[in-house]
Amino acid sequence: MRQNNVSEPIPRSFPQPLLATKFLLPTSSHEIIARPHLLTLLHAGLQQRVILVSAAAGFGKTTLLASWVRSFAPDHPPVAWVSLDAGDNIPFQFWTYVLTALEQCQPGLSHLPFVALHDTPQPSWQAMLTALINGLTQLSEPMVLVLDNYEEITEPAIHALLASLLKHLPPLLCVVLSTRTDPPFSLARLRTQAQILEVRTEQLRATREEMIAFLRGTMNLRFTEQDSQDVDARIQGWWAGMQLEALAFKGRAHPKDLLQAFQGTQPALFEYLVQEVLNRQPEQMRTFLLRTSIFPRLCNSLCNAVLETQDSRLLLEEVERANLFLSSLDQQRQWYAYHPLFAEVLRAQLQQTAPTEVLLLHLRASQWYAAQQMRSEAIQHALQAHEWSWAATLMEQIPSQHLWGRIRDPWLLSWIEQLPREVVRERPRLCLTCAQGLFWIAPPGVTESWVLDARRAWTQVHQREEQARSVRGSHEPGASTLLLGEIAALQAIIVGFYYGDAGATRAFCQEALTHLEGLQGAARLQATFAQAWANFSEGDFERAMQQTQIAWNRIKAEGDHVLEGVYLCEGVWENMMAGKLNQAWQWSQQAIHTIHFLEGHQSALLCWPYTFQAKMLNEWNRLEEAQNMAEQAIQLGEQTELLSFLPVGYTILLQNALSQERWEEARNVSQQLAYVGRVMASPYSVALWSSVDQMRFWLASGDLEQARCWARNLQREAPLASSLAREKQGVAFIRLLLAESQPEYALHLLFPLVERAIVTQRWYNVLEMLLLEVKAYHMQQQRQEAWARLSQAVHLGAPEGYIRCFVDEGPLIAALLSQLREQEHHEEDLPYVETLLRAFKQQPEGQPSHLKNEPSPTLIDPLSTREREVLHLLARGASNQEIAESLVVAAGTIKHHVSNILSKLDVANRTQAVAQARTLGLLSTRE
Repeated sequence: MRQNNVSEPIPRSFPQPLLATKFLLPTSSHEIIARPHLLTLLHAGLQQRVILVSAAAGFGKTTLLASWVRSFAPDHPPVAWVSLDAGDNIPFQFWTYVLTALEQCQPGLSHLPFVALHDTPQPSWQAMLTALINGLTQLSEPMVLVLDNYEEITEPAIHALLASLLKHLPPLLCVVLSTRTDPPFSLARLRTQAQILEVRTEQLRATREEMIAFLRGTMNLRFTEQDSQDVDARIQGWWAGMQLEALAFKGRAHPKDLLQAFQGTQPALFEYLVQEVLNRQPEQMRTFLLRTSIFPRLCNSLCNAVLETQDSRLLLEEVERANLFLSSLDQQRQWYAYHPLFAEVLRAQLQQTAPTEVLLLHLRASQWYAAQQMRSEAIQHALQAHEWSWAATLMEQIPSQHLWGRIRDPWLLSWIEQLPREVVRERPRLCLTCAQGLFWIAPPGVTESWVLDARRAWTQVHQREEQARSVRGSHEPGASTLLLGEIAALQAIIVGFYYGDAGATRAFCQEALTHLEGLQGAARLQATFAQAWANFSEGDFERAMQQTQIAWNRIKAEGDHVLEGVYLCEGVWENMMAGKLNQAWQWSQQAIHTIHFLEGHQSALLCWPYTFQAKMLNEWNRLEEAQNMAEQAIQLGEQTELLSFLPVGYTILLQNALSQERWEEARNVSQQLAYVGRVMASPYSVALWSSVDQMRFWLASGDLEQARCWARNLQREAPLASSLAREKQGVAFIRLLLAESQPEYALHLLFPLVERAIVTQRWYNVLEMLLLEVKAYHMQQQRQEAWARLSQAVHLGAPEGYIRCFVDEGPLIAALLSQLREQEHHEEDLPYVETLLRAFKQQPEGQPSHLKNEPSPTLIDPLSTREREVLHLLARGASNQEIAESLVVAAGTIKHHVSNILSKLDVANRTQAVAQARTLGLLSTRE
């Protein structure tokens, strides 16, 4: 068996060192009783995908697995072992430990997954998982991955990814989960496929013979047959109980005393163990045990600092010699850890006897870790000490990063969430960090709330600085104006990207550039991109591209490859909307190449160029390729929960479904778009990306009532600030007018829209509107006008190879093209007309069935009543906190329910869950 040593424990980009001891097999503080029947059972389980060892605390799960691994012959498979704890609930940390453990067993296996995890602007979980599975598929020999203490993991994103890994597990890897509670994802499929071995409490319980052997060996007790039966009935094979009682009664116990100890309920037993184990220690030892129990891991220097003593080394050695559930974590015996159950007893007793001292101990621990430059541990203890100001100060020391980059410390947002909101609101840097971290993944209102808090906090800090300088008679400038520039730059991004308000965007940009200096290059670039978006929202793509070029010059000076990818993606969209498909395709290829070069393979950024390519492939009538590319993009966007991307990605999926007349799929995607629109609460984004195609779907499916409802709501709402978004809404409304046989009104609205689009050279939009004019003129029997507009459209579309914009308008355009072919005077366009006519002939013959419902599949593991309630609220776009308030339960309970729902529906996130629930008939089509 290969040794679980860490040759290179930390990838260069990981913010904190990895603990090598978490990869080592745990050792036992007592003589291990041989359990050959369980070892045989586990060996047989290697032929299956998963081994689940699940039982309550103290039933010997870890000891059994460690013994099993040590029993492997040299030719048995290598074992990757990871001992988990509560600190591993960050997906970034969890998968870093898992990949490192696998890498130790099979060098080179985790290279590509590490790249996706560490070198992207934000981790690409699906890319990491795909690379890992692909790498495991190449294994030439079996391997075992043991995840010990999995009950410590509560993060739904980790559960979802692990469930996906188990679903697609290669045949040569066996995953072993050791846990106090069953994992929150469904195991039903593995059970039905006979691909899981489950070792549970009944199998782990000590047999009467094992119990007698243990108690005889540790306590020198001699049992009568009746004593054996009585003790067995009371202890019921609980290994931890036997260990604790062996310590309490060692050298003096009688079987009757042991029986009396196990009388009563669990709280009584808990109290008994405190009295008979802890309180029997000398006062100095008892004090040491209680006060050091707050550490998951402890060392001499840490204990000295927290206890304000100098003799911790001697006490640690004494605790270890006394078998007080203390284990050494390294060969040098520098770091130790208590047995988890014993530590729980100690912490509970400490909280009961000295609650105020607990906070002081955590504060001292935080200060010690801070002095050792171990920021993560320092912050966690500061939070447990309720030293909010000190914790916030430590968090502010974490360097900031630009909007498109991953926050340098992946725990930062979760730490900030633990601070009281009023503490965060006093810290403009922390408020800004929250806004930056949530921009791409949260509704714009959430981000905007944080950035407004940042500005208010900055104003208060600035006023206090001014007052202090006035008192001192000093005139030196304050340093906070730079931060104000960063705040204004982010506000410009929010207003430009989510609201399309060009005026407000430019005002924020001007403010940002006034305050920012050379060191704020990333923030200055944000302002430049926001200026481009302001021009874009007004439909002035030419000026937008000029602004983007300014950004490119700065990006080259900065040498930031992530921003280079952002710039190229922006260029793709601008060229595409300007009607320059061929140039846009070249830019998209360059964007993909740049991001691949930067990341090694797929990352979150790739969802944007993939989506743009899917749109162009759709336009060129390469529908199967477009579908594959769009699905890849959506998968990336959903895995990374890029809420800002989803309206774009789902719109492309809807376009492709409509082009292929896949009506059921179109309905599902339309519902997804509606759901994302409710969650985002950004009318500008909805209008810009999806309003036209949503209208196309309603009309194609015969849902005129939904289309008219949308039009009525449009009349009641205040006009959007963006002229481009208003144009999109106008085009959608014109389509409804044509469907209702109102060509005159449609033309009246089209004329100014076409004129403005031509002036600003937005040929993509011009082409669509020309074809709508063709249909309107034909309805008015104005054939010559219709042919004239169609001729313009053909001449405009030929150089870039547009196809679907013609074909998707239906058979009328095909008939008119056939007539135009006979009259066409521009011979250079005739081959293009022939191409268009051939595309019409390739159309599927199926017609909308007005979306008949088919029998829905059933869940292997059905949702509970409470889970269904949570699901309905999820479909309305409610957050965990809002659901908790609605159902009058804790937010943590809702988080658990959401995790269960994701697992049972076999999906990775909320958006997918809502879609799958509709497919299964768990939600109505209106939800």
